[in-house]
Amino acid sequence: MVRPEQNRLRSSQVRSDETEDERSARLLQKRLRSCRSREQARQELNCAAFEYDPAHDYITYAGLEIGEMTSVCKFCRALKSANESPGVCCAGGKVEVPDLHPPPEPLSTLMSGQTKKSQRFLANIRMYNSFFQMTSFGATGIIRGSYMPTFKIQGQVYHRHGSLLPLLDADHRFLQIYFMGNAEEQVDRRCSIHTGTDREIVGCLQKLFHQYNRMVKLFTITLERMPADDYVFVIRADKTPAGEHGERYNAPTINEAAIVIAGEELRSRDIILHRRSGDLQGVSGTHRSYDALQYPILFWQGDDGYHFNINMRNAVTGEESDKKSPD
Repeated sequence: MVRPEQNRLRSSQVRSDETEDERSARLLQKRLRSCRSREQARQELNCAAFEYDPAHDYITYAGLEIGEMTSVCKFCRALKSANESPGVCCAGGKVEVPDLHPPPEPLSTLMSGQTKKSQRFLANIRMYNSFFQMTSFGATGIIRGSYMPTFKIQGQVYHRHGSLLPLLDADHRFLQIYFMGNAEEQVDRRCSIHTGTDREIVGCLQKLFHQYNRMVKLFTITLERMPADDYVFVIRADKTPAGEHGERYNAPTINEAAIVIAGEELRSRDIILHRRSGDLQGVSGTHRSYDALQYPILFWQGDDGYHFNINMRNAVTGEESDKKSPD
């Protein structure tokens, strides 16, 4: 400990004796070394994501560390890493997404962290979210170890959904669980997914989503109106409610969606649901309903998340423009 302290004092003394020109030269050399380090990392990592080697320790490359999540955006209050780009969350205040509404009981108490049940819920909130999410996680390459419970991802990450009803003799999964025979059967199916589940919490959350979540209500009505398995149900990616103000980002209603005969023109970013099918469909990460499908506990009302149809605004005056949000 003596030598590092001596070195620190010696370095401090040298810097205090610097002239202005010497200090400028030293800082310039430091910036040049940093630039060379970042440029070297950029060249070495160019297109590396397409040639990812799970056995390689990429953390040794300079420029990959962006710091702990201690920075808060002054516009949208997003929690960010210290060295993260300032405009990556809301384009510097030009994109405004509505705040999430405070949840009703019992979710409000569960999110408070003030009771033992709430603390257990928060400690396992990802697990409980997975019980009710309506899409499944996937990737072009998933590498699993022989004994470790974790896995590595290669290639592109994506999310998928199945049909509203499973094939005959198949188990209900994800969105399909919402349409099982009765509430008790739904709770049993969800609790069977993971051991150590609090059945009371699952039952309360299930009741809340059936009561408040617009997506669940929409799918229920749609399933009742679908005349046969030959029809598909489509949620348009960027359609807004007719007659509504542009700043309202409501979850889809029947008027915003469509039941069409298979074979009609469909867009790649639309969510296309079959009544009963063994196929899986991808969900675009920029679809307005993506967040509600993937994170039902956060979007407990089924509200829209970020999408391309949100108008940008002036970060200083707050005036809305005709320019749409960036991708």
